Amino acid sequence: MADLLGTALSVGNGLSTGSQSSSDLLIDAFRKTKQSGLDNLKTKQSTLEFRKVYLSKFRTRLETLSAKSDGMLADNIASTFATKKVAISDASVLTATAEGAATTGISTVKVDRLASNDILISGKKNLADGYAFADSTKTITINGTSVDVTFGTGETNETALAKIAAAINNNSAFSVSASVVKDTTTTARLTFTSKTTGANNQVNFADGEILDDIGITTAALNPNSATRTVSTPTSAGFKIANYADLDSQIQVNGVQVTRDTNSFSDVLEGITFTLNKAQSASEVPVTLTTSVDTDKLANTVIQPFLDSFNEAIRYLQQDKSALRADPSLRSIYSKLRNLINTPVSTVEAGNPKYLTEIGIKIAEDGTLSVGNKETLQSFLESNPQKISDLFTTADGFAVKAKNAIANLLGSDGFISTKSESLQGQITLVSSQTKSLQKRIDSQAESLRKEYEKLQKVFLQAQGQFSLLNGFTSTTT
Repeated sequence: MADLLGTALSVGNGLSTGSQSSSDLLIDAFRKTKQSGLDNLKTKQSTLEFRKVYLSKFRTRLETLSAKSDGMLADNIASTFATKKVAISDASVLTATAEGAATTGISTVKVDRLASNDILISGKKNLADGYAFADSTKTITINGTSVDVTFGTGETNETALAKIAAAINNNSAFSVSASVVKDTTTTARLTFTSKTTGANNQVNFADGEILDDIGITTAALNPNSATRTVSTPTSAGFKIANYADLDSQIQVNGVQVTRDTNSFSDVLEGITFTLNKAQSASEVPVTLTTSVDTDKLANTVIQPFLDSFNEAIRYLQQDKSALRADPSLRSIYSKLRNLINTPVSTVEAGNPKYLTEIGIKIAEDGTLSVGNKETLQSFLESNPQKISDLFTTADGFAVKAKNAIANLLGSDGFISTKSESLQGQITLVSSQTKSLQKRIDSQAESLRKEYEKLQKVFLQAQGQFSLLNGFTSTTT
């Protein structure tokens, strides 16, 4: 400190030098002598904070790997490994999807008829004519559901038909919807359309005054039969005569099949197909070719799992200093790398024990990818269970990966414990930094006061010397 004071006093008489006074120069010089200690603490804190963030990001990757492992071990995963696809010769006629249970091979489907909604059409009514049941309440019953409709005085056919349609459409219990269709500018007809396709959902009705007024009676229309009355441009009737024709009809491998829907999931095992249009008698059947879906299994099941494993490996590799600084991380890295080269012991004799046997490639950095889809496909075609077992049995790769990281995760796992330890060290170093900074500030303030005191004495002495020198000159 004596050297600092000597340096400061030698600057001058306390007047400013540039933008700084001599006292400022003194304090700056003092703080520079202490800065290395502060810098060391700040560097140490930055290193600790980096390691804590590093662990946090590593935890995220391990959690992803754990979640992907759980997905691999789901109850229905075996069927996922038996993934199938179906190619269609004419997608304009029908579309189809295949599940794992589907049998590989070829089937044919000829679409004779689509399932349709039943439509019941009333007779024609003049809109302007007075309604027959004005100023009364009548009941209409269709498919077992009834509703009362109240008509006002002076009701016309136009307003009455609208009320009937509204009463049906506003009641969700009805299995039909009603519409007023104006076939000319002066006439209209009331239509009832089933909400669901197929013969089981045909439009039936109970005789009543409302329906009788528009030409709909059991006697006239012969409902629920193969000889239902078909509507004409003026009279009531159904759009389709035979209610059975409301069902779809197809020929699957030459076998006739009918359903009340256009979607089939119970005809060919594991295949669901939906009809788009009917074919003419001269058109050839549509061909459905079912095969294993290697790309889907590789791209949506296996590779995403491998990617989560790769992310953990790459993350540990990207910072060599972190691995060197922490033996625990080096151990984790070695454990993950060794998983690849450890055989699966729980597969049946003769089945693949290593990932490389099913077409998975190991890169130099230890990351994995589906490198040979032809090999993978051969196993899918012969016995997909062999692939499933390699990942999902008690010692499968997914289980190995999950077990390898199990003690790293959780509130009492390695990463949480290590992170808490690092946070404790960060807090301690931060406290040490603040304490050192406070001590330096205190010492700097003491130095400033001491210097200013000495400076005052120096200035007084300098003034006395000048006075004495002037007195001596006068005397001489």
